[in-house]
Amino acid sequence: MDDHIDIVRKHFEKKGYRVHCGLQFGCELVLYANDPNKVHSDFCVHVVGSENRIDWRTLQTLVRSMPDLHKTLIVANVREVNGTDPNLPSRFDVDELAIASEHAPFRHKKASKEVGTQRKK
Repeated sequence: MDDHIDIVRKHFEKKGYRVHCGLQFGCELVLYANDPNKVHSDFCVHVVGSENRIDWRTLQTLVRSMPDLHKTLIVANVREVNGTDPNLPSRFDVDELAIASEHAPFRHKKASKEVGTQRKK
């Protein structure tokens, strides 16, 4: 499972997010669009385990807690993509499923100077 979390962490770092531990929010990772001292995180990431399954109770618990946290849930699944050459190292792809509610609308990371939507006071 730790390998999958590391792969997902690198995946979101490549997209420009600052990635932190999400333990305090009940998930594996939290994504920040900017400096965590300046903005709140908009996304909690749950990483699906190596069995490629998610228990419906876990999903229900996460989905129900996101509006109170003002976050959008992202369920990330790691897939191994094997090439034709067995001597080459395996490559991994990350599939993302964003689940938003009316209290935590889905927001894309903006490329403009103004990044992040929840400003700290």
